[in-house]
Amino acid sequence: MITDLETGLVVLVRPPMCFSRSTYSSPVTPPIALAYLAACLRQKRIPVKCIDAVGEDPAKLRIHESLDCHLRGISLDEVIDAIPMDAKFIGVSCMFSQEWLLTRELLERIRAARPNAIIIVGGEHVTAMPDHVLDTCAAVDVCAIGEGEGIIVDIVERFENSPDTILGLVFRKDGENHHTGKRERIRDIGEIPLPAWDLVPIRNYHKFGGCNGINNGISMPILATRGCPFQCTFCSNPIMWGNRYFMRPPESVIDEIESYVEEYGATNIEFYDLTAIIQKKWIMEFASLYKQRKLSVAWTLPSGTRSEALDDDVLRELAETNCKYLVYAAESGSNETLKLIKKKIQLSKMMASMRSAKRNGITLRCNLIIGLPSETRWNIFETIFFQWRLAILGVDDLPLYMFSPYPGSQLFKELLAKGRLGKLDDSYFKSLLQQIDFLRCESYNEKVAGWELAVYRLIGMSIGYLLTYTFHPQRIVRTLKNIFVRGQSDTVFEQRLIEMRRNKKASRNAKTLTHAASN
Repeated sequence: MITDLETGLVVLVRPPMCFSRSTYSSPVTPPIALAYLAACLRQKRIPVKCIDAVGEDPAKLRIHESLDCHLRGISLDEVIDAIPMDAKFIGVSCMFSQEWLLTRELLERIRAARPNAIIIVGGEHVTAMPDHVLDTCAAVDVCAIGEGEGIIVDIVERFENSPDTILGLVFRKDGENHHTGKRERIRDIGEIPLPAWDLVPIRNYHKFGGCNGINNGISMPILATRGCPFQCTFCSNPIMWGNRYFMRPPESVIDEIESYVEEYGATNIEFYDLTAIIQKKWIMEFASLYKQRKLSVAWTLPSGTRSEALDDDVLRELAETNCKYLVYAAESGSNETLKLIKKKIQLSKMMASMRSAKRNGITLRCNLIIGLPSETRWNIFETIFFQWRLAILGVDDLPLYMFSPYPGSQLFKELLAKGRLGKLDDSYFKSLLQQIDFLRCESYNEKVAGWELAVYRLIGMSIGYLLTYTFHPQRIVRTLKNIFVRGQSDTVFEQRLIEMRRNKKASRNAKTLTHAASN
């Protein structure tokens, strides 16, 4: 075991959040990856400090003029000031490609301020594009590929003396980018130490009401599984996690939930899993233990899951264990599109599952995408018509997402090979920030332009929510009460409206302060 003196200080950094300038709404979530890495370092008695730029001040908004986006959290200067001068290893997370330009700016400034530190970057974006990261950012010393818990410990213990022995790295060697080889996935994920939430400002998220899905009081994130056994062509899971699916023992997950209720007074548990429910046996055992332990805390699945295991029995158990919010990942209402993107689901069975979920009183969302490269206009209309059918059925949240080519996904590679992405320069990464905008977006479809997709999305969602409130008018009172009285939400639609209302006020205050300072 190496001593604290030999390792020096490890600093893990989450940059500020960036999102489109034309929206005030974005999910504000605790950095679960950072907390896991910190826990693994602490388990090895390696001193670690976390700097969560978002969590330090989640209500703080500003405009980044050159990136034309909003920033949430403390400034880059404040992040750098918080890094100890003697930091030996500085790890920076970049999960999403639209965050790369801001992350790169932060990395360059860290290098200038802490020239002797070893700078590590990891996350899904880095895993998908390690060579691009190294080629476009001289500040980076090493890219960590895939799961980071084992890698971060190995880097601290061995990188300076024997980097070639650490699988899962990409770094410069003799003027070239050197790949050390693929690292095995962590199979027994139940043995990973629980996230070190005491090392990040988790209570700031609770005060702010930050969550990935609906705001039901004090939310805590959790992971019960890792990976996904499916191979959807729009998803970067195969390169980040592979196609192996590993589950924690249900007892381990229940123990963690109990600890959050006791320690933080959690009233809502959010599962961040890619695909939380695949095996009926696992979820039924989880529900049985939930009831045995007499847990009453609400829990939600805001990231999307499959429907094959969600039959009447399972959905009844979910409702009885206080599952408040469930997201189905249909992706498309077109059977032709589903085949092309290798999404192996049957829409009729999924709708039957949704009907059962609504009978059991669970709030639902269904994720849908338009603008996939292979789609025709008719395929897009099929998805919108499907969305409207779901609205009448009673599905509460009905988002239409614009297709965005995730680096590392099969569709990204195909579009890149065809020259449809152009150069992977700053303009490409800026365009990713616009995919949430209603009135502008980049189209990767040969048949349908971006402005046309934006119109379809606006019309589709407007009519979709009009239908859901028309056929289920009791929701009108609930939504108004949640936005203007409770400040909590039963749907993500309500949550985004609450965020927009709050963030516009914060943005106006920031502009007023800036104007006063300039005078």
